Amino acid sequence: MTKAQFRERLEELARAWVAKDYERAAAFFSVDVQYADPLRYSARSRGELLAFFQDDEGYPQLTEWHNIVFDEEQQVGVAEYTFSGTHRYHGIVIIKVAHGEFARWREYQHIVDVEWERFAGTTIF
Repeated sequence: MTKAQFRERLEELARAWVAKDYERAAAFFSVDVQYADPLRYSARSRGELLAFFQDDEGYPQLTEWHNIVFDEEQQVGVAEYTFSGTHRYHGIVIIKVAHGEFARWREYQHIVDVEWERFAGTTIF
């Protein structure tokens, strides 16, 4: 996968979440994906991930990518994001790509009500 393809895949994934097309969203991930926030949740298959996505509590979904970096040689990417759904999260995800799919997805995030610019640019406390 190239840098441009990685960026486009993330944008397509965000659009699928907004549309609540969770089957399409899950299709970006490998069948044996490892998807986790190590302290909160994990999914070990595309089926588990689909169920996780579908459990949206009825809230609208929105993902904004702020900074995206991709190492083509290692097929590893990192992205800062804001996700709004049940809560607003600001975080970072580390993604391993294999065979054109997201195979490993490890995210670290914080639940906060402030906008990204304030969260990322200054101390909020």
